[in-house]
Amino acid sequence: MIESWNKTLAVVAKLASVPVALVMKMEQDYISVFSKNENNENPYNVGDSEYLNGSGLYCEQVIKSQKILNIPNALSDENWNNNPDLKLNMIAYLGLPIVDDEETPFGTVCILDNKEHVFSETTIELLETVKQSFEVQLKQLHQQHLAEEKQQLEELSILISGLSHEINTPLGIGITTISIIESNIEDIQQKLDLKSLNQKTLSNCLNTIKESVKLLTNSLNNAAEKVTTLQDLLISDNVKSAQIISLYPFLNSIFDTYKKMLTTHNVKYNIKQKHSENTDAFIVPELLQQVLLILCKNSLEHGLAETSNPEIQIELINYSNVIKLHYKDNGKGIDSAEHNKIFSPFYTTSRAIGSSGVGLSIAKRIITQQLHGEISIVNSSSGVHFIISLPKAVDSLANS
Repeated sequence: MIESWNKTLAVVAKLASVPVALVMKMEQDYISVFSKNENNENPYNVGDSEYLNGSGLYCEQVIKSQKILNIPNALSDENWNNNPDLKLNMIAYLGLPIVDDEETPFGTVCILDNKEHVFSETTIELLETVKQSFEVQLKQLHQQHLAEEKQQLEELSILISGLSHEINTPLGIGITTISIIESNIEDIQQKLDLKSLNQKTLSNCLNTIKESVKLLTNSLNNAAEKVTTLQDLLISDNVKSAQIISLYPFLNSIFDTYKKMLTTHNVKYNIKQKHSENTDAFIVPELLQQVLLILCKNSLEHGLAETSNPEIQIELINYSNVIKLHYKDNGKGIDSAEHNKIFSPFYTTSRAIGSSGVGLSIAKRIITQQLHGEISIVNSSSGVHFIISLPKAVDSLANS
């Protein structure tokens, strides 16, 4: 948004024939330069700030009054001939207040000149239009944040619900098993007290306790695995640094390590890149490898389990600002009605065969939050088709 505002201010400054166009933002008791036009005659820098109350700044008056302020020449105006902006030789000022989505003051949009300037009605209307445009963008940004917060709450609700189910099942089995063990111990104790315990009863009780201990151990291990899965889902920030990786040889090396796993399931794989293009990406290789392992395991355990001549295909395509990785298999696929749900935590259509439904959720979080890319599923006539977009090396380094 700031870059867009900078460009808009550059146009405003040019049309108004002034050296300076600014957006000033309130931050508690201070006001700072939030956005500016790039101009050698513009002495202000983004981040420059002044204490607001009693500063004597042009913008302070605009914020307090929430009205336009138009000063053609501060030097000839006794109310403004000592204001701080004169130190930068800014003697003409035109400013308007900006409010955010909740109608609270955000700051100002203003233009300044280092010479006397009687601002025309056209210039005033131009600044009014820019003010309204910026306020609309602030409103949209606020609505976007609200939507993101709502989505996060919905995801958290799904996460808590799924976690409750996943943990409660083994814990419930464990509690029931403990009750069985306690009951058998009480039975043994009671018969001992009555001196009626025989070898057969003791043997039966001990066998029941032994089997119950096995079941309890399995249940506790299952619960521990669910907690570990949750830790993976929440993703630790303790990861290695990103680096430039040529994806084509990297993918070949990864799938070489998967050969044994794929061969066990009689699955062939094919990796290709279009027209031998440059496929350098700026990524954390271990994280991309984790995502590909999730996709491969999903294919092997669900999509390709009942497929004759099973195959996984990966194709790399170089676009102007991203590299797209197309992951496909020729299995049973995923119903299009499920596409908008599959990345939700704990969502699965295969819980009956032990699927926890967290793999694709982890994959999406890694791609979007840590690799700064995108992942989606698209309709396919055969099997699944995922598209992963990854930042190109040059673009990512430039942004860094």
